[in-house]
Amino acid sequence: MTDLWKRSRITKALTDGARADSFAEAEARLDSIHVAVALGRNQMDTPAGQAAALTAVATARKCFGQVTLVMEGDARLLASLPLGKTLRHAARSLGARLVEDAPRTTTHTISIGNASGMGWTVRCWWDRWLAGTRQAAGDGPGDSRLALTGAFAAAVAMRQIFACALAAKTLRPRDVTVNLWEPWSAAGSGAIGPATFDVPNSIWFLGLGHLGQGFIWNLCLLGVRGGRAVAQDNQLIGDENEATSLLVLPTDLGSKKARVAGRWLEACGWKTDIIERRHHGDIQVTPEDPPYLLCGLDRLQPRLIMARHGFEFMIDAGLGHGAHDFEGIQIRTIAKGNSIEGLWNEAAQPRHDALHARLMETKAYADLEAQIGRCGIVGFAEASTAVPFVGAATGALVIAQAIRLASLQPAARFLHMELGAPEMVADAGVTPGPSVNLGTIPTSLS
Repeated sequence: MTDLWKRSRITKALTDGARADSFAEAEARLDSIHVAVALGRNQMDTPAGQAAALTAVATARKCFGQVTLVMEGDARLLASLPLGKTLRHAARSLGARLVEDAPRTTTHTISIGNASGMGWTVRCWWDRWLAGTRQAAGDGPGDSRLALTGAFAAAVAMRQIFACALAAKTLRPRDVTVNLWEPWSAAGSGAIGPATFDVPNSIWFLGLGHLGQGFIWNLCLLGVRGGRAVAQDNQLIGDENEATSLLVLPTDLGSKKARVAGRWLEACGWKTDIIERRHHGDIQVTPEDPPYLLCGLDRLQPRLIMARHGFEFMIDAGLGHGAHDFEGIQIRTIAKGNSIEGLWNEAAQPRHDALHARLMETKAYADLEAQIGRCGIVGFAEASTAVPFVGAATGALVIAQAIRLASLQPAARFLHMELGAPEMVADAGVTPGPSVNLGTIPTSLS
């Protein structure tokens, strides 16, 4: 398969959306962007600051092929990750070039804390459970003790840079604020969420691709140790997965997704059971199994099966699959025994065969066919569009909802968010939280 396959699920956002005439043009446009992540000293040793820096580095390198981390000195890595002991080691493991001054080749800067930017700059912002971006300097981050907000802020910043690539022109950064504790509520009310909460101490992760790895990335950055996890997926990591999957490094190609996820979970202090087969609803849920299922499956039918399977709570995340809806995030929370009627619109599922046939008649696919043949382009057409910063943002939202349930709070029954305008959320109310503690790790930001 041509090298274009490696980043195909990202370049499809350009080719399938008629924003680039060929996969080669889409690759060239992504390669022309050089992101500098500028990390200020005042955020170098905070959970949110480190999470933002690592999320920005990981997603920029996967999207654009290169990234520079601009920082002076070093700091101990606050979360236990399989990337090294310090922030510099972790960034280098993720593929960053480390410098003290941004290179002249920088086209876009993500600024974190009191770091200055070069040229086009978007600034990460947060205050405990509030997260987003700012255009101008001066409105610096507030409470920086929650890593989830750093990861989400970096994902939103990366989305704004990616929008420039889609449009092939410079777009102004935006001021964005989302309340991760209550994403369905207005973020300007002044409520910044609790400083003490409970984290589930037992979680079953099903589907460990783009979304499932986003869940684990955020859980590991959170830095809470002592839980138990089940990591389930039957697939191997292929060339096309490295660009979209947050946990995957180039050395992981050919490994099982579940084993990579297990390595991260073990590194961050969670005892992990690995299941390397599909779940057909045939694995009986026992009292010893985790009460929380975090589901990141692509297809609808297995998600419907799991929603009826008997976990105390299932949090399901789904995305659009095409070039025009790849950043549409949908989250559903289903309590055991509750009706799932209306949570998914089965009749509205797209007719994929017709969509793929239309794609293969476009100029981008015609040019690709000349290189690899008619049979070769089928895989490109059938692959879904996916970008890693959407997985990072979705993971922060899902882990936040799991924390709400563990804290005996209601969670979103249905939540729809477009990452291009994440402050505008559609929701369908909440699912009541558990009436009893299902097993938690009490956590205090202090």
